[in-house]
Amino acid sequence: TQDNAHKSELLYNVFFKPPPENDFVEPDYKYPTPVCEFALTTDPQIHRAIEKLAPFKAPGLNGVSNVVFKKCVDLLVPRMGPIFRATFTLGIYPTEWKCSSTIVLRKPS
Repeated sequence: TQDNAHKSELLYNVFFKPPPENDFVEPDYKYPTPVCEFALTTDPQIHRAIEKLAPFKAPGLNGVSNVVFKKCVDLLVPRMGPIFRATFTLGIYPTEWKCSSTIVLRKPS
């Protein structure tokens, strides 16, 4: 299609599926056995994740570029680790962390 309004509608329908009619989970639902035991995130895991970041990708919603994380990894990881672990220990996941922005870029064909 060449019409931008129609393209926008198609992309919206692909990326933003409607919510299920019934999001209720049956009280006696039997979940499958976990594949592995859950473990809290460790500082070395955070360090490795930051090392894998592409430095000059577009910043996230907070406006902080990946290069900042990469250059300050030794300062940030000891502070980020306790925060990440607290999310699981306390069962609190900040609302701001649930937000993301998806930008669809057309690549030349």
